[in-house]
Amino acid sequence: MRVDFHCHTKATKSGDGNRTVEPSLFAAKLKQADVDAVAITNHNHFDKRQYVSLSEAVANKIMVWPGAELDVVGTAGRWHMIVIVSPNRVDDFDAVIADLVDERSADDCIWPFEELWEAFNGWEAIFLSHCHDKDPAISQADIENVRNVAGNDWRVFFEPKSLVTLGIWSNHGFGMLIGSDVKDWERYEECRFSNLRLPVDSFEQLCLLARRDARVVETLLSRKPITEMTALPHPSAPLKLPIRQDINVIFGQKGTGKTEIIKSLCSEYERLGIPYSCYIGGEKYSEFERLLEASPVERSTKDFDRDDCSEEITFILNWTESLPTSISQYVTWCSTIGNSEKKDRFKLSDQQMLPPVSREPFERDKTARSTVGAFSKTYSEKDLGSYLGSEDEATFSELLTTLEKNIALRAKAHYIESEAVKMANDALAVLKDIIDSKSNTKSKPGTAGFLSLFENRMLLYKKTKRILAQLGSKELVTKEYLGCLEDKGRLFLVTRKRYLCSSSTTKEFGVGISKLRAVRKALEAIIDSIANADLPEAVADFARAYQDSGIQSLDAFIGIEKYVALEGCDDEYKPSDGEKGILVIERKLRTEADVYLLDEPELGMSNYYIDTVIRPIVQDRAQAGKTVIISTHNANLAVRTLPYVSIYREHVAGTEFRTYLGNPFINKLADQSDPGNEKDWSETSMLTLEGGPDAFYDRKRIYEAGKHER
Repeated sequence: MRVDFHCHTKATKSGDGNRTVEPSLFAAKLKQADVDAVAITNHNHFDKRQYVSLSEAVANKIMVWPGAELDVVGTAGRWHMIVIVSPNRVDDFDAVIADLVDERSADDCIWPFEELWEAFNGWEAIFLSHCHDKDPAISQADIENVRNVAGNDWRVFFEPKSLVTLGIWSNHGFGMLIGSDVKDWERYEECRFSNLRLPVDSFEQLCLLARRDARVVETLLSRKPITEMTALPHPSAPLKLPIRQDINVIFGQKGTGKTEIIKSLCSEYERLGIPYSCYIGGEKYSEFERLLEASPVERSTKDFDRDDCSEEITFILNWTESLPTSISQYVTWCSTIGNSEKKDRFKLSDQQMLPPVSREPFERDKTARSTVGAFSKTYSEKDLGSYLGSEDEATFSELLTTLEKNIALRAKAHYIESEAVKMANDALAVLKDIIDSKSNTKSKPGTAGFLSLFENRMLLYKKTKRILAQLGSKELVTKEYLGCLEDKGRLFLVTRKRYLCSSSTTKEFGVGISKLRAVRKALEAIIDSIANADLPEAVADFARAYQDSGIQSLDAFIGIEKYVALEGCDDEYKPSDGEKGILVIERKLRTEADVYLLDEPELGMSNYYIDTVIRPIVQDRAQAGKTVIISTHNANLAVRTLPYVSIYREHVAGTEFRTYLGNPFINKLADQSDPGNEKDWSETSMLTLEGGPDAFYDRKRIYEAGKHER
């Protein structure tokens, strides 16, 4: 949930600027910024009347907590400290602030920390001091004094100016919160806010969470669904793991089966049919190479709005020459003339067949009828008529019915026309055979056959020409966002699809390019031989080339090339090995899935990249209701993500391993097989991920060496 722990609603000190806000604008801006709770913290002042008015403006939608930003003086200077309390104590808070201010102006107020601590010591209150880069900030000496006065109190927090500082201080063990410190309400939504990993319903619940009260944490965690999954750190050692619908982190010593756990969980989600995306750090290079591979299923003539010509190819493969009537048949006919006086009276024996009528118009009608029928079915099933007004829907339905009817009538007419001629010719042939058998003569041939030969060859020509037209040069280029490199910008995965051409390369095709060229050359040979005697041989050559190629359709003639390009550039960019890993992991995390599994994503990556790019994406995925499971040795992922479930794997001895479960909110890790055996989450994490407290604080001192102390 999003919380603003530092919100000004009134200009109380000189230089406060445009901080006074009306209730209506207050409500609108909080909604626009998607804020769930806000603390009213004006300088050295609390206006109960305004607080009530603002609370009523967002009643039952956004929590509003009373507070004040107070000027504090310490041993090494002055700083600002925010005090926030429960709405249930608003009257008490109003009275205490009034006593502290004692009718002074906000510009003249300042108190020692001890006085403020004493004023609210018995309260559940949050004390939030400016620190480091947020002026006026508390000095290191006064931090030590606050810790001496307050002890290890859960109520003490610090507020930096930047999120980078927040991260550093958090890693150094400080409780950190941040707020808008709004100066211009017209731009409130542009401010920064705290994002709580666990949603709370009240200020009291927030305080219990800050205390790391185990019961409250478990209650809040239970809002996120949990699934018990079976993992296999070793083939013979199944492990039951409670996986929350949020961030789950697996960490521990090397050789404890963390990678195997991730891979076995992938198999389990696969078995359950749950969409998942998996990244294995040790396989990132081969994964990147797979991105550039072209799959056979990606080749389709439909992408180019072209036909696969399966009907034409089948026609050519089955084509045979339609031979003309031989001269010998005419010689026989002439030699039998006059052999039978009865036959001479049957004029049918000398009749010629009718010219055949092409079935192509009928076939076109069939295709049209099928197309319209499919659309009508979809139109009805998808209730597409609902997108039209009632009058338009009726008109459209009537036109669709008329279209189907007209196509059917035309198909019927074309069918009757072609079939009538065929039946008449068939009948004539049968009658001639009967006459010949009864008279011991030979009727005049019904056709010389030259028209059939010509039409048969012309049909072959048309179908071959159509195939070659579909194989004509055409290119289709698509770009898909791949990832972003800090120093290079956005990168895209470019997919270029094109039909076989003179510049095509072998790697573009799933079939040998020489075999594809042989098929196309054989088609061109058919066209060249269409009027020659060797046409049957040309058709036979095509059949051999086609069968030898092993292709199933014209899809095989589509070449695919994939490469990476920078935004705004068409040339190929070749990423380094480290960049390949960055691109793969971003792609995996941006893939739409229900579960994201990451195994050692930090391999080959800088800590800066992991923290500034990967960690925010992981947290965004979790906030979107996804399940994220990470096996890691990186503290930014294992600690700063504040995982709902931490799974610690420990090698005891030999083949004995232990699995501990817990989370940073209760600071405990419990042995799964012996709940009484517990580890401290902070200590275990620091030892495993940071090398222990000495190494952790040595780095802190080195980082801060030479910095000016406030």
